[in-house]
Parts: sequence; structure tokens; C-alpha cells
Amino acid sequence: MKLRSHRIQRLATYTIFGLILAGTALYVGALGPGPGKALKLDHFWCYIVSSETPQPAVTVTLQDQFQTATVSVGSPLQFCNPAQKTIGPVVTPIVDLNNHLTMYNLLTSAPLSTSRTLTATNQFGAQQLTVDKATTLVVPTQKDALRFPTKLDHYLCYPVTGTSLELGVSLTDQFQSQDIIVEKPVLFCNPVAKTIGNKTSRIQNAAAHQVCYNIRLPQSTTSRQVPIQNQFETDTFTLTTTQLLCVPSTKTQVSP
Repeated sequence: MKLRSHRIQRLATYTIFGLILAGTALYVGALGPGPGKALKLDHFWCYIVSSETPQPAVTVTLQDQFQTATVSVGSPLQFCNPAQKTIGPVVTPIVDLNNHLTMYNLLTSAPLSTSRTLTATNQFGAQQLTVDKATTLVVPTQKDALRFPTKLDHYLCYPVTGTSLELGVSLTDQFQSQDIIVEKPVLFCNPVAKTIGNKTSRIQNAAAHQVCYNIRLPQSTTSRQVPIQNQFETDTFTLTTTQLLCVPSTKTQVSP
């Protein structure tokens, strides 16, 4: 199979990448762990899925800290690598190289009975956000020859608006290193329990949320073929451009 023919080469690449990041982690240890480390959740650098094999919609029941909803899950939107983030001298290393996520579109949004206002806090500071409906499900995903991320939660994401940070950040993942500008928050994500039939994937880390921000950078035209597997599908995604940085965050509810 094509996937297995490159397994040894890719394992070697991931091993070298891990050793480089481990050296960086020794440096950041002197600075103390950031919120991502404390929450045991990575930063995620997300790439638009430009090509994939269409799959039938899947009906799932989702339960997060705001609601319980039964929804139909549609096509993959973005695939997310764990990323090392650097701001000035402060380096936040990758927690687990196996941690990857796929964002899926909900064919029908899951509205809240009442909108909720919350304060999300992360390494970029605190920002007040309001949510009223969920539109995206984020699913733990195995990439290529790496292990399946068994300690990673599912997330239910709500569109938000907020002030652009216009913050310069350096990111490194398994594809590239780039200097980016972090712009507006666009999604707030709760950990969520997902049930298909009689099988439930439970929440493991209820304190760890994510805020996803639009990012600005010179876009690559490099096309990447990424074999993936998760509870919805086994496929090879084509990835080109990148759009989001998702940041581990805590949540304090303001209202209702």
C-alpha cells in the first residue's frame, strides 16, 4: 500500500523533528510552563482540506458544557498539526507529536436556547466572547505512521467575533516554520462527549478549551498528501493553505 511504503522514512522524519523540539523544551523549562502545558493540550496549526474522498453524513449526539444536541456531521474542513509557538524568548513546545485534529462541518448548526457570554484566557490574554450556536466538530485523528491520539478530546466549536490581536508569533509544525500574525478569534471550542450508536467518547480534560484565531502569513502553494484515520473515516487529505491557530484556553462563564 502507498501509505506503508513511506512509513519508515516518515517515522525517521518525525523522530528527528521530535529531537529538535525536545532540545527546545529544555530551554523553555527555565521559563516555566505556559497555560498549554498546564492544560496538557497542544497549540494546533490548521490547514484547509482542499481534496478528500466524500463520505456519507454521520449522525452523532454531542454533550458539552452548554448543551446536548443530535447533529449530522458533514465534510472535513481543516486538518490540524500540533505546533510549537514562540513569542519573543518564550517557547511553548509541543506536548505530544501524535496529537492531530480534523475539523468537520455540522450540516445543521446546534443553536443554544440562550446565548452565553464567557471570558476565554490563554497566553494571548483574556478576551470576552459570546456564543449562540455550534457549527463545527473537531475530532482526534491519527496521521500517517504516528499513533492515534488517545488522550485528546473531541471539541464542539462555536463561531465568535473579537478584536484582532495583530500579534507576531513564530510557529513550527511537522510541515514548516513560519512567522505569522495572529488576528481575530473566530471559534471557541468546548471539550465534548460524542456518541455514535451505543459508543461514547467521553471528555478527558474538561478544563481545556480552545480559541481558534485567523492568522496571516505568506501562503505556500505546496500540496501535501496526508493519510489520516479517525472514528469517521480513513482517507488521504490534500492540504495546501493554512488558516487557523487554535490555542489552549480556560473558560470563565459570565452569563447567563
